[in-house]
Amino acid sequence: MNDHFPHLFSPIRIGGLTLKNRLVALPAGTSMAVDGVPTHGDTEHVERLAAGGVGLIIGGATVVHPTTTLRSRKLIEAYRVDVIPSTAAKVSAAHRHDARFIGQLCHLGREFIGGESDAPPSAPSAIKTARDAYPPHELSVAEIEDIVEGWRTSTRNLVRAGVDGVELHAAHGYLPAQFMSPLTNRRTDDFGGSFDGRMRFTRLVIEAMRSEMPAGLALGVRLSGEEEIPGGMTIDDCVRIAENVAAVGVDYFSITHGTRGKYVKDSTGADAVAIPSAARVRSATGTPTLVGQRIRDAGVADHAIKTGQVDMVGMARALIADPELPNKSRTGRLDEIRGCLGVNQDCRAFDPHLHCAVNAEIGRGRHVDVGRRAHATKDVIVIGGGPAGLEAARVAAGRGHRVTVFEKSSALGGSVRVAASAPHRATLIDIVDYLAREMRRLKVEVHLSAGIGEDDLDEIRSASDHIVVATGSRPADVTPSLRTRTAYSVDDVLLGRVSSDAGRVVVFDDGDGFWPAYSAAEALVQRGWEVTVATTLTALASRIPTESAGPLLDRLGDAGVDFKIAHALHVPDDSADPVTLRPVFGTGDLPYEDAAIVWHQPRVALSSFGLDSSSTVSVIGDCVTPRRIGHAIAEGYRTGAEI
Repeated sequence: MNDHFPHLFSPIRIGGLTLKNRLVALPAGTSMAVDGVPTHGDTEHVERLAAGGVGLIIGGATVVHPTTTLRSRKLIEAYRVDVIPSTAAKVSAAHRHDARFIGQLCHLGREFIGGESDAPPSAPSAIKTARDAYPPHELSVAEIEDIVEGWRTSTRNLVRAGVDGVELHAAHGYLPAQFMSPLTNRRTDDFGGSFDGRMRFTRLVIEAMRSEMPAGLALGVRLSGEEEIPGGMTIDDCVRIAENVAAVGVDYFSITHGTRGKYVKDSTGADAVAIPSAARVRSATGTPTLVGQRIRDAGVADHAIKTGQVDMVGMARALIADPELPNKSRTGRLDEIRGCLGVNQDCRAFDPHLHCAVNAEIGRGRHVDVGRRAHATKDVIVIGGGPAGLEAARVAAGRGHRVTVFEKSSALGGSVRVAASAPHRATLIDIVDYLAREMRRLKVEVHLSAGIGEDDLDEIRSASDHIVVATGSRPADVTPSLRTRTAYSVDDVLLGRVSSDAGRVVVFDDGDGFWPAYSAAEALVQRGWEVTVATTLTALASRIPTESAGPLLDRLGDAGVDFKIAHALHVPDDSADPVTLRPVFGTGDLPYEDAAIVWHQPRVALSSFGLDSSSTVSVIGDCVTPRRIGHAIAEGYRTGAEI
């Protein structure tokens, strides 16, 4: 056994399949497909995961029938023979690094994961989901049988491609789960009614899959231990289903939690929430069990296996943030792991495919010069210790350049450090901590409380071959009409620079729809303030990722926050007159007497000293224009690679 996490990095046999270790890359579709066929970028992603040291990769976003394709055709269509060569390429990529590859097969049923389809949504019963616009078509028996044949055909194609196994996706409220749940299955024929009737579809699918799988290939089933919706299936239902399925004959279970919109847990959710559910399934069935759901480090994974709760542990976003996590964990290089923030911003946007806020290589590929020593070693000075500047310093130093960072504040991180002060957002600081560790490892010279002014530029130029300007941004100034009133910026709120006497406050989001105003509102309500959140937009939290917006608004609503959409903030010049919220459409001002104001406007770019990007200067990050972490990291990465 290995000295580091010996239980996680021990081999295991699943059916006829032997895995070198128990760390699994969970199915996470890349949307790197054209007309339903994976592209080379999808294969590169698999190879990156395999090279990082996982024992098994489960490929996701693979559908079994034309009735569950999206108009974009970005899901892999396994029922088409065209997918065989590209799937074979992914299998070969995994095998080159002694990893195994299992293909997961799915039918979305009434769910369409935010994309339009030319096929109508379909389900066991015509019960509409709140997440989509249309009620589903109730499947006929003939249509059900045709979909089962889609699973058979899709399995055959994956087997021809050389996969090591096939997994049935029966979790997250997709079609098999829709048949199994009495909440979504109201049929009175042989596919509904009793428990056995509701299980019939899933059992037929498993039998069809097994009929195409030669001996030695692993067959798995993914189930939601808790659906986490009113009236949804619970762990007791999951255990009963698993016992029923185990009798048919499967080689492993993969246990997760949630349904669509809830299963990708953000940083507000507890880590490793599904382990107790997986332990119950394992105990009840005696079948090897894999668990996933916001497991971010090898320590948690190793403990779950050591204590006999599960046999394998899966990660998705943690391996997107750092595909090398397995190798780094196994060899004890924990400080070098780039952690997942759990913010769901880039990895869940699919614009147009998978990206990552903290790993610029995901969706873009590795820059040809990253990891290669530069032809000539240069002295590089980075002005600004936020994520853009630090990432540029990390990549440049990794290529052999001598790098110095100047940061005007007493701590690294820039505006990310402020954002990480918000309730439930502390994981944002993980990227700053990682980059700070990399500065030490790569021997980057870092100067804190060392602001650079325009009068320092001549000295900076003479001491460097290349300057990276990453000075960042600041909050917008308080408007003149608010200067005679009690008014704060979002930064004031998050850093605790507000009155200790809680009162009434209007938090006004001036068309952003992202985290800042909502984080300020949550911080204030926790301190006892009576909070109204208002926005000119016609929806709440419209730019916050779906999986985060729901929990956020639930918390604020439960805390008594009052919401006003499509309202503008009007502040009279006479401070004796109350501020009002004025409808964007229609009439009827709402006065707010004696209310403090938090007016969130776009942040303001700090000075780049009049410098423009050139062969010896790079201007990056928020000082170009304030944006998100992913933009800062991507620009820093590219800059460091190209110096």
